[in-house]
Amino acid sequence: MKRNHVIASVLTAALLVALCASATAATMLPMFKQQGEVTISQEEYDRLSRYEKLDMLIELVEAYYYEDVDTDEMLESAAMGLIAGIGDVYSAYYTKEDMEAFNEETEGEYAGIGCQLLADPSDQLITVTRVFKGSPAEEAGMRAGDKIVYVNDVYYTAYEMDAAVDVMRGTPGESVKVTVMRGLETIDFDVTRRIVNINYVEHQILDGNIGYVMVYDFLGDAVEGFEMAIDAFEAAGVRAMIIDLRNNGGGLLDASVDMADMILPEGTVVSMRDKHGNEEVFTIDEEYYDVPIVVLINEYSASASEILAGAIRDYGEGTLVGTKTFGKGVVQSVIDFPDGSGLKVTTARYFTPSGECIHEVGIEPHVEVELDEEAVTRYGINNLPHEQDAQLQKAIELIESGEVQ
Repeated sequence: MKRNHVIASVLTAALLVALCASATAATMLPMFKQQGEVTISQEEYDRLSRYEKLDMLIELVEAYYYEDVDTDEMLESAAMGLIAGIGDVYSAYYTKEDMEAFNEETEGEYAGIGCQLLADPSDQLITVTRVFKGSPAEEAGMRAGDKIVYVNDVYYTAYEMDAAVDVMRGTPGESVKVTVMRGLETIDFDVTRRIVNINYVEHQILDGNIGYVMVYDFLGDAVEGFEMAIDAFEAAGVRAMIIDLRNNGGGLLDASVDMADMILPEGTVVSMRDKHGNEEVFTIDEEYYDVPIVVLINEYSASASEILAGAIRDYGEGTLVGTKTFGKGVVQSVIDFPDGSGLKVTTARYFTPSGECIHEVGIEPHVEVELDEEAVTRYGINNLPHEQDAQLQKAIELIESGEVQ
């Protein structure tokens, strides 16, 4: 999840200095000039000495490599490797081009193949959690649940998901080869890139006057789409609402809080705590749309999805149906650098209103329902007909019987 972009000058300075960046960045360190020389504290000298090897490697390559090298490119690769060394699938260094692509997707439009991905640490594979309707990926035959293992015949793990995404994006009209594992089967797809418009929220009114809203992601115009759904449900006087968070890998923390504000009474939605014990609490007001709620969740409901589902559960304002959620209880911040590059780094754990951290644990549903594997194999989870969707049918059954909180 990404909080609002922040400029963290201290972190920026430390990273830039660590990567032997410009003298301008270096002036951000505690130092002073005297007669053309720069003096720094012993503490900073000891810190910078840790990075002597990096400088030595650059000098050796420049001196002995048999061709001229692009030092800037080497430093970009070093930055990627530095953050990869954390061993956290959710933290990554973004080049200028990566940041531009990241911001495009956040806004809801980009050039690519049209699928939503999740870095799954359980099997260390890249999991397709959603294939956008009408996208090149859907037309090629890719499905939610596919595990991407090769892109253009290069193997990628969950830790390299951002690199794989870089390859899948590109010039509209050009094709990219994507190899997936579907069960025990390996399938190759040649997918032609084009401009993809992401629909983050869809809604409809089901038979029996039940409002149904599918929240695909907490990005772009998702909050506005959710508000439109509630307005439509309120105007129609629906008897209950089903919120579908299945295969929703998360997005913006603020978006999940804003949506909770529309459907929950006054109180805390989520709190965040960093390694220093600093805490930030997100609260909502007393005005809300009050109807019985069922929330559909599964093993790919993650991050912001779990914040919303966890708050609904803790408030006792809805019934969770499906399977246990993914268990991503950590928050990422995105830091913009002056040159257009950026850093996405895990900065805190988050806690549900009851104080539970669900990281690597997940949220159990009130009513556990598995989907029929044959139906999922035949249609794909994104395209399950309602009558074949056992979890949705259970939600409707609970509403009809009056068993919904």
